[in-house]
Amino acid sequence: MVGWKKKGSHEGLCVEMLGRLASGKSTLSNKFTHPALDLIVGVCGNAIVQRNGQWYIHHSFGRIVDLMAQRVRVICYHGPIATGVAAEACDFELGQHNVIVNPWGIWCNSLQALKRADQLLRYYWKLTETCDVLFIRGSMPLLWTVHWLARFKNKRVVHWLTGNPLAVMKGKRRGYSVTVHTAGIFYAWIDQILTRLAIRVSKASVLVNGCELANIFKTRRTYAIVSTSIREDDFWVRHDTCIGDTIRILFVGFIRPEKGIEYLLRALPLVKADRPVHVAIVGSYAQFPMEHQRLNMIIEELGIQHKVRWEGYASFGKELFSQVDRSDILVLPSLSEGTPRVLVESRSRSLPVVSTSVGGIPSSVQDGEDGLLVPPKDPVSLAQAINRLVFDGELRRKIIKQGRERVSNYTVDRFVDLVLKLLRNKTVS
Repeated sequence: MVGWKKKGSHEGLCVEMLGRLASGKSTLSNKFTHPALDLIVGVCGNAIVQRNGQWYIHHSFGRIVDLMAQRVRVICYHGPIATGVAAEACDFELGQHNVIVNPWGIWCNSLQALKRADQLLRYYWKLTETCDVLFIRGSMPLLWTVHWLARFKNKRVVHWLTGNPLAVMKGKRRGYSVTVHTAGIFYAWIDQILTRLAIRVSKASVLVNGCELANIFKTRRTYAIVSTSIREDDFWVRHDTCIGDTIRILFVGFIRPEKGIEYLLRALPLVKADRPVHVAIVGSYAQFPMEHQRLNMIIEELGIQHKVRWEGYASFGKELFSQVDRSDILVLPSLSEGTPRVLVESRSRSLPVVSTSVGGIPSSVQDGEDGLLVPPKDPVSLAQAINRLVFDGELRRKIIKQGRERVSNYTVDRFVDLVLKLLRNKTVS
């Protein structure tokens, strides 16, 4: 959710640079004399932050933008400026020379953004004006209007939908009042309807995380995919886990109500291992401190303070991989998801996974083959699945091996191949 406060604009510079690139007069274009695709790609979807004169973005989208920049003429990145927790999570530098960043303003919330709908629509107009084709990730307020603008300007669109905001809003309340929560559900419902209509207007190619979203946004140009951040050199082979003196269960994700962490905590006393079992929770709780407090109360209620460790946020790469590599089982007890990247990242590092069968997760994990799936809000089933992996070494080693083999098809390089294949098609008629 985004909103903006007025801040110094770089739009004029962006338009000027694109004009010079198109005419071949910019020294920047000389660095890329033979791009794979002679396209200026307008991109938006994640907030950005500037540090020491360089722009940063969350790694999950940054890797994709970086690889695309190596294969097209220009990336013109548009997006809101992140602050607070969102800014801390921007850990990937947009360092390619042909990436032009066009910041919109300060990241706040959807309500504030909608109060300045005129400004928001001007940003979207600039996004569609300064490109040949469009690549959009996720959703932002009134983002469906971009499809109408793209149709008007005859621009091809690839829209990647990563999650289901309506399902999230219908789940556990995030600390909002009943009125705000109800309004949020209504807004998410209307936004979903308008987005479904808009992608038909623009004849966009739609990438969706998992089959659940594919059914919601069903068109002849809809492709169900699995979200990923990994490359081939991120893989690590080990043949077994759960062989040490303790069992380390890992959770990775932002500490939000829809992540279902309380059910993992309630499952912990039911795990009957022959060694001590501990849970490491990796992720930031700064955005939802009340959820962190609620979970701590559950920990005290269950008397498992000595078994739970809050590890804080771990950036992608060595820091996150260190957490994964010294763990025995990843557990994701979510109530709503797309196709979580952590399920791919963990299996690529030979970590067996247990997850709930919600959202697009069954599109990513096949139960009993490369992971174990359980119903949501069911700590007993969660504990039983953990027990199976702890005690059944043959099953555990099969899941480790087949999990690593399966996610070899989910690399970010393959995802970029698909995006560029869709972008290079002719514009809509």
